[in-house]
Amino acid sequence: MQNIHAHTWNQELHFTPSFIKEAELSRGFAIDLTVDFDAFMRDCEPFDRVAVFGLKGRLTGIWVPDEYVAAFAAKAPRKLVGFASCDPTREDCLDELHYAFEVLKLRGLKMGPVYAGFDPREDCCQPVYTYCEKNGIPILFHAGTTFNRAAPLAVTRPFVFDEVAIRYPDLKIVLAHLGHPWCDECIVTIRKHANMFADISAIYYRPWQFYNSMMIAQEYKVLYKLLFGTDYPFTASPDSINGVRNLNHVIGASGLPRVSETAVDEILSRDAFGLLGIST
Repeated sequence: MQNIHAHTWNQELHFTPSFIKEAELSRGFAIDLTVDFDAFMRDCEPFDRVAVFGLKGRLTGIWVPDEYVAAFAAKAPRKLVGFASCDPTREDCLDELHYAFEVLKLRGLKMGPVYAGFDPREDCCQPVYTYCEKNGIPILFHAGTTFNRAAPLAVTRPFVFDEVAIRYPDLKIVLAHLGHPWCDECIVTIRKHANMFADISAIYYRPWQFYNSMMIAQEYKVLYKLLFGTDYPFTASPDSINGVRNLNHVIGASGLPRVSETAVDEILSRDAFGLLGIST
């Protein structure tokens, strides 16, 4: 089993006070999102490989250096696959990418348009896409909503990534969280593009929406393009796994159609890293 979506960061070092406050308001209680390595490894025990990354978005108050992620992943190199992050609005973005992939040897890229306040179709993003496409580096985009007041929702709708995929057909793209709450929009977008996928991290705890979204994916015949992820530390691995396995429970004996149990098993056992070109 593989996990394509997990985070590492230190709350005091990498979040502004306003980011922490907004995170707590969204949950309704005080939280500490700092990721302890030993706790992380216990949570990720069910998985053979785990993609781990931070995030960069000065606009909303989060900045996790690539060196921090690389050092974290290096503690368990056979299991953890470190991803870099970048904010393409910054002038040193490409220099950071070269360092992240050519020196730190990170394997993928996480980008958060809604956190950094850029439109994925903007000119500043094109050198990033060109570099990643040329070097076989997959990009996992945060897609869908978030809790930050300053985060512009207009740049995170799944359909905006359609233009990116049209322009860069060989670029491996993953849209995180199935583009929640615009999951149907995400599904029709990934259907169009051979190298575009979506992960289903952090959706299971909205069971009715999750069920409906998976039914739409089944109807559009794109369940094979869905990758499993947890969104740790926001969610725990056992809960995430059980949430996917039990997604049909919400309909009870209502007679509503069911999502294929075989397809669910395939999502949980899918070689996500292989699909993204990260084979070793």
